[in-house]
Amino acid sequence: MKSIWNQIWNQRRANAWIWVELMVVNVLLWYAIDLVYNYEGAAWQPKGYDTERVFTLKLESKPLDVINDKDNSNAGEDFSYLYNVIKEYPGVEAVSNYYGTIPYTNEVMTDGYALHTDSSNVIRFKVRYVLPEYFDMFHLKPIAGEVNVEKWKSSEVPTPIAVSKELADSLCGDSWKDIIGKTFFNPRLMRNPFPDRRISNYRVVAVLPNHKQDEYQRYEPFLYRPTPYPYPLFWQHMAIRVHPDHVAGFEERFRKDMQPVLDHGMFYMDYIQSYADMKEAFDIEQGTVNYLNTTYAVIAFFLFNVFLSILGTFWFRTHKRRSEIALRMAMGCSRQGILKHYLTEGWLLLLVAAVPALIVCFNIQMGDLTVHTLMDVSGGRFIGCFLVAVCVLALIVALGIWFPARQAMKIEPAEALHDE
Repeated sequence: MKSIWNQIWNQRRANAWIWVELMVVNVLLWYAIDLVYNYEGAAWQPKGYDTERVFTLKLESKPLDVINDKDNSNAGEDFSYLYNVIKEYPGVEAVSNYYGTIPYTNEVMTDGYALHTDSSNVIRFKVRYVLPEYFDMFHLKPIAGEVNVEKWKSSEVPTPIAVSKELADSLCGDSWKDIIGKTFFNPRLMRNPFPDRRISNYRVVAVLPNHKQDEYQRYEPFLYRPTPYPYPLFWQHMAIRVHPDHVAGFEERFRKDMQPVLDHGMFYMDYIQSYADMKEAFDIEQGTVNYLNTTYAVIAFFLFNVFLSILGTFWFRTHKRRSEIALRMAMGCSRQGILKHYLTEGWLLLLVAAVPALIVCFNIQMGDLTVHTLMDVSGGRFIGCFLVAVCVLALIVALGIWFPARQAMKIEPAEALHDE
C-alpha cells in the first residue's frame, strides 16, 4: 500500500486530471441515481391495498327512451340479481362495490373531520365508502385495531371508521396507535341548522397501512367509512378479484360470456378493465410515462458517456504502462499480483476523488437542489445513492484496468522491454 501511495504521489500531475474527472463524474452520477430513486423508490412502495388480479366492471343504465316503467321499478332487484350472477361466474374470487376516491383515476372525494378533543384542528383526507367485504377483497390488513365486519354499518353510533397510518401520524405523531377508539365529528354536517349529532360521530376502529392513489405519488391521508347503503348500487364502482388460475384471458372471456347476460332490465355492461390497464392509462394521461421515458433516456445517455470516458481513461493509462508491467513480471511478480496492484491503485484514486465529491454532494443536498417530489430526503437515501455511484465507477475502473493489463501480461517481458 505504501508503494502504491508513493507511486500515485510521484505521478500526481498525470493523476490530477484523472482525480478531477472522477470527482466530477461521481457528483453527476450520484445526482442521476438520486433522481431515479425519487421515482422508482416511490413506485416500489406499497400503495396500501392490493389491486393485483382485480378488475373493474361498469354497469350502465340504458337510455331513458328504451326503459319502461317495469324496468325502472325493478331496478333494485335486477341489479341484485346481476350482482349475484357475477359472483357465480367461473374464476371470480370476490366482488365488492365502493365509491369515493378511486385508484388510478381523477375521481377523488375529500372530507374533513376534527377530533372531539381538538375541534379547532380540522383534518383533510381522501375518503372511500365501502362495504364490509371490501377489506378482504383488496387484502387490507389493519396494522392496529380491527375491522368488525358485522358492525361495519353506517347505522352504528358512533360510526366506525378506519384511517391510514399517514392520517394517524398527522394526528398523534409517534403514538399513532393511540388513535384507536378516538372519536371525530364532521364540522360541515354540524353547520346544518338542525344537526343530527348521531350521524356526525365517528370512532376509529382500525389503522390501515399508508395509502396513495398511484405508484408515482406520495402517501396521503385516507379514511374508510361504511357506505350509507347496506347493499351495492349500480352507480358505484364494482371491483372483481379473479382467481390466479383464471387471470389469463379473463377480460375477453367475461365480455364474451356475460355481455348478453348483463343486458337485463334497464342495465347493460359498459366495460370491464383490469386495474393494471387502468394504471397504464392513468400514467399516460398524467404525462408520467413520457416524462420518465425522457428522463431515463437522458440518464442512460449520460451513463454511456461516463462508461466510455472512465473506461477509456484507465484503458489508455494501463496500456501506456506496458513496460512497467513487463518489468514487474521480469522481477518475478505474478500475473495475479500485478492485476491486484493496478486495481488497488485505480480504486485508491477513486477513493481519493470520492472524498471531495462527497462534500460537494452533501452541499447540493443541503441546498435543496435535488428532486424529492415523491420521496423524502433522508440520510439513508443520500448514503445509499452515493455508495451506488461509487460502486458503479469502481466497476468501470476495474474493467478499464483488467482487460488492457491482461493483454499486456500475455507478451513476453523481454519483448515488451525491447519495444519500449
